[in-house]
Amino acid sequence: MSEQTAIGKIDEALGDRAARAGPANFAAGEALIQPSLNRISVHGRVAQVEPKVMQVLILMAERPGTVISRETFLETVWAGTIADDYLLNRAVSELRKIFDDDPQAPRYIETIRKGGYRLIAPIAPAKVAAAVARPAADGSASERSAPEGSAPEGSAPEGSAPEGSAPEGSAAAAPQAGAQPAGATSPPATFRVFPSRPALYGLAAACAVAAATVVFLLRPSTPSGASGIAESYDVLPLTSFVGREFEPALSPDGSRVAFIWDGGTGGAFDVYVKTIGSEDVLNLTDSSADERYPVWSADGRSVLFARSDDTGTAIMRVSALGGGVTRVFGDDAAADIRGMSLSPDGTRIAYAGRRNATSPYRIFLAALDTGEKRTVSNPEPGSLGDIDPRFSRDGQSVAFVRAVNEVTKDVYRATLDGGEPTRLTFDNRKINGLAWSPGGERLLFTSTRSGMYGLWSADPDGGDLQQVFLGNENVHQPATAAGVDAIAFEQWTHRSQLRRIDLVRRTQADAGQYIQSTRWDSNPAWSPDSERIAIVSNRGGPHSIWVSQRDGRGAVQIANFGGAFIDNPAWSPDGSLIAFDGSPEGNTAIFTVSPEGGKPRKISDGPGDSRNPAWSRDGAWIYFESNRSGQWRIYAQPVAGGAAIAVTAGPGINARESADGQRLFYSKPGERGLWQRPRQDWRDGIARGSEELLIAALQPQDGANWAPAPDGVYFVHRPAEGTPTLSLLDRADSSTTDILALSPSFEGWGFDLSPDGTQLIYSELTMQESDLRLAVPR
Repeated sequence: MSEQTAIGKIDEALGDRAARAGPANFAAGEALIQPSLNRISVHGRVAQVEPKVMQVLILMAERPGTVISRETFLETVWAGTIADDYLLNRAVSELRKIFDDDPQAPRYIETIRKGGYRLIAPIAPAKVAAAVARPAADGSASERSAPEGSAPEGSAPEGSAPEGSAPEGSAAAAPQAGAQPAGATSPPATFRVFPSRPALYGLAAACAVAAATVVFLLRPSTPSGASGIAESYDVLPLTSFVGREFEPALSPDGSRVAFIWDGGTGGAFDVYVKTIGSEDVLNLTDSSADERYPVWSADGRSVLFARSDDTGTAIMRVSALGGGVTRVFGDDAAADIRGMSLSPDGTRIAYAGRRNATSPYRIFLAALDTGEKRTVSNPEPGSLGDIDPRFSRDGQSVAFVRAVNEVTKDVYRATLDGGEPTRLTFDNRKINGLAWSPGGERLLFTSTRSGMYGLWSADPDGGDLQQVFLGNENVHQPATAAGVDAIAFEQWTHRSQLRRIDLVRRTQADAGQYIQSTRWDSNPAWSPDSERIAIVSNRGGPHSIWVSQRDGRGAVQIANFGGAFIDNPAWSPDGSLIAFDGSPEGNTAIFTVSPEGGKPRKISDGPGDSRNPAWSRDGAWIYFESNRSGQWRIYAQPVAGGAAIAVTAGPGINARESADGQRLFYSKPGERGLWQRPRQDWRDGIARGSEELLIAALQPQDGANWAPAPDGVYFVHRPAEGTPTLSLLDRADSSTTDILALSPSFEGWGFDLSPDGTQLIYSELTMQESDLRLAVPR
């Protein structure tokens, strides 16, 4: 047996085992449901039900608030048998008896005449109390009396875990010493989920009202416009958790949202599901690998998501109520993916994958039953590629975002029968999210085409762009469901502030109250006389180049492109010009502008992108990195005019000359180390002298976190153990001296040393929060 066949059989076995595990415990209203035990507990009473009865309940719980037809019950629960309405009626009647539910005034199961049944009780993760009783004062077990047939208050049912414990299957959930051995039997324990019955009824009523209100708002309907886009919206909070919640996905009935969250810990990203109108969330996955891009199955019973690791990318499936995770498709050739979509009939997946960090993303189409895949798009080499595919409502085409780079993107559409994709927008702006409108007749996308991130709609056949006003300047990753009159999206609260290090006192401090703002400030650059600072900021709206005094006073905007990407200011040695990069015409290019303002002048030509300018010490050259050859290399542009000259034969980024102008320093994309080569007159186009590794300890994420100094190079050092430090490499003897400890979670960039060598200024990410919002027609 080959290794590949063996791995396939193992995956198949694990998938079967995961599928047999069934959904995890959950709460329905006041009841605890334990599917694996066929057990329902309500108010201290425990009922053991037949498997078919539990399957009827689970079928409704997987789509709360949705009417399940009698035919669906019979075809799903009693598949392959001869069944009739009597069996279904008996199962529903038994459930109502357990729930003490009145069919005339239901709190759990509502009968829909000539339709079927629907579960109206709010669904939430199971909540239980501590499983171990407190010991008595003498050290013996507590003998506190309890009502007949129930366990002491504070106990939990067999098979459940204490509130706040690790999810089932995690290492933290392993049995403790003295725990009951596997396979041991005992009478079913009972418990109280909530503290008291009056409080419980109040909470249940509130949840029911909230859920009913939102379900009414999000009920499948005929939207006000044929496309499903309303004239105005009310924006409601969907999540407000600590940490980052992103990539929302509305369930087909609009009652729930699946999303990605780091749990507020900054750890791995997992898949969660939240019922709209309730604050309870259900954690569906618990993996050391990041999970991404959740999508709902067509029936709303399960969620698919992507998981990438060293072996490639896999598409996984998990029940919307939790439980075992099943692998449904794998692509060993895809190092990672950037968005995916499930076809309306649930048979195919469209995803954006790439082989490695230097190849572009392509859209692939894969059949989930056979695993067969084919390529849908072929973007230009050297570009970021095609991302965020979205199936049309009829499943005949895929819309996606074609990205020159992270800041220059447009919307395209491709039919699945072959042919070249059709370009729908010509903005060359940032785009962060794509969805079809609820009616399926228009495309929704977020863009900086008006300066700030906003929501726009486009005709899928081209032209006719319209803004969708949500009253929010930070709209990202819109999500919709067919026929559900609502739009879920991410709202970001990201902040970058300037930091300063006093190299004489070796202390770290804020850059100053006048430099800081509540917006995004980054990539500071000292003027040659140390009296002014240039930064990139969105304090005035779109990202722009600003110049201020060294303490931040008198800040003035000197260059912007109306929302197009702009970044990386660099002063000329004589202080007369500031070079920067921007993308007003699509590809990123190098520009210069006077520090007093004026019209920017483009100085770089050629294909591909050019970014991150740096001046030579004599002011004769501007270095920059470009991917015009298919990989990122360092080029030198003569300021007096002429063609750019390739400085490195291989990869290179973040070029700067040494303080004495004798050497050129640079890093490499995705690689460790800082490199150097002799500085020369590049005019003859021949790069003489070989490159040498200068700092082996520089990590890939710190490729821009260094600054040349007269006596060496300051850089961020991340030891195998301990916190990151600012260190100085001594040029004379190659020794390293630690200058200052940085924060344990340091994430900064744009280091620049003051001309007098006393201060180091840089930008640091100080806040990275994202919450989910829900826009409903006003």
